[in-house]
Formats: sequence, structure tokens, C-alpha cells
Amino acid sequence: MEKGIVQVFGNGTASSEQLEHLLESEGYVMQQAQNLESLQEVVLRDRPSAVVIDLDEFGDSTWSACQELKDDLATRKAALILLSSNDDENLRIKGLEAGADDFVAKPYSPRELLARLKAIARRITSGDAKRIRVKDIEIDLDEHRVRKAGKPIDLTYIQFKLLYLLASRRNNVFSRKEILEKVWGKKVYVTNRTVDVHIKRLREKLGEYKYPSQYIETIHGTGYRFL
Repeated sequence: MEKGIVQVFGNGTASSEQLEHLLESEGYVMQQAQNLESLQEVVLRDRPSAVVIDLDEFGDSTWSACQELKDDLATRKAALILLSSNDDENLRIKGLEAGADDFVAKPYSPRELLARLKAIARRITSGDAKRIRVKDIEIDLDEHRVRKAGKPIDLTYIQFKLLYLLASRRNNVFSRKEILEKVWGKKVYVTNRTVDVHIKRLREKLGEYKYPSQYIETIHGTGYRFL
């Protein structure tokens, strides 16, 4: 993630010119995007420290975009702020539940928005665990590497996301539907059988070929959890 780059999505964002000047004076670069379809791709490419989405521009399609950003290991570090002229409490709650880090009502003060961006980016960076260790498995988020008992394990991108999802919320039971949405995303069509196959292959990568597993437990009729 490159510090000092802020992506603002929506040409109708209030006070955008004033905000852009303020950001530039602080060493930031503000960019615009016309739609949410390319949001994930742009954030992956530029690794901004923050993403600002204007709800007034994109409406309900914003929710899935928020969830995709926060569910993906590669983009979840970006501070996510929603803007809206509607300050309804239910809307703010819905935005935060969808993964937003903050909700700012319009009209807003560009200086206040900048301060919020900085505060969230600092919190995410300082609070982010660079490594997760569960039993004898170590997951390095920065390098996208996994080691078991000190020895590297070669995982695919999907296998890495799947392992991280389960290990980062140990003992939490994930349904197959939840795993599909968080690992593959809502826009990709895969079946429950796909989850089972990847769990089997992940277990094999962890050195397990027989049941029961000492790492990933099958909760019959529900899904999986990391022990």
C-alpha cells in the first residue's frame, strides 16, 4: 500500500476540488473513477492508503464493493470512508456493517475528512498483524508465505486466502456459503463442491491425508473451522 495516495470514486463528490487541493498540500494524490466495477482492480494496482466512495453516486451497488474490498487480503488495508447527503442512522449502520471504516455526512469539511482518513489509515496500519501463528503454522501476510514447523508450504492464491480466513478467526464455524463469498467473491460462480475440494487440497498441503484433521475440522451439515 502506497502512503499518500487517496482514491475518490464519484465525480459528484461535494467539495472535491477543495479536497484535492488540501490533499495535494499534504503530499497526497487524489484520483477519480467513474464506476465501481473496476474498483478492486484499481485498488490492487495503486494500493492507496484510503478509498472514498460517494453513496449518492452509486447507491446500493456500494455495499458489495465495500465487502469485496474488506474481504480481500490484498485490499483490506485501505481505509474505507463512505460519503452521503443522507445521515440516516440505519444507513450509517448498514455502511459500517458492509465494511466501511467511517461514514461522513455531506456537506463535510475537507479538513475533517482528511483528518479522518489519516486516523483510520494509522489505526489499520498499526493494528494489522503482519504474521499469524496458529499451532505450528505461520502465515506471513506481507510476503504471502506460509510455513509449517519452519518449513515453507507452497499454496495457491485461493488456498492462501482460505487458510487465512479460517486461521484468523480460529474456532469460528464458516458455512460453505460464507467461504464462497469471502474467498471467491459474490460475482464468481462456484459451487459448494468447490469449497470441499479446496479444503481437501489445503489439508494435503498441510500434510494431512487422513481424517480427522488436526487443523481444519468439518462441521457436518454446516461448514468448516480451524481448530
